[in-house]
Amino acid sequence: MKSFNAKWVFLVLMLCALATVYTSYVNRQLAQQWQKESSQYAQLQEEYGRLMLEYSTLAAPSRVEAMARQKLDMQFPGSINTRIIEVHDFLKK
Repeated sequence: MKSFNAKWVFLVLMLCALATVYTSYVNRQLAQQWQKESSQYAQLQEEYGRLMLEYSTLAAPSRVEAMARQKLDMQFPGSINTRIIEVHDFLKK
């Protein structure tokens, strides 16, 4: 009977040891994955900052105006082509 109990104790101890080893392995795998994801997050944050800077440069009103003048031959309308519409006059019609 004692050898039967000793076998069960030994079996339980071996299962606990295997569970500990497996848990440690999974923990290391997750730590590596987390490190990789953190690195990628930092890279994406850096790229986002660069893209926002580029966007603000490209969307600047002075640049848009210059591109419209150069590439599309656009210009601001002169005073002859400009009309001011007042709201109360517009609603009376």
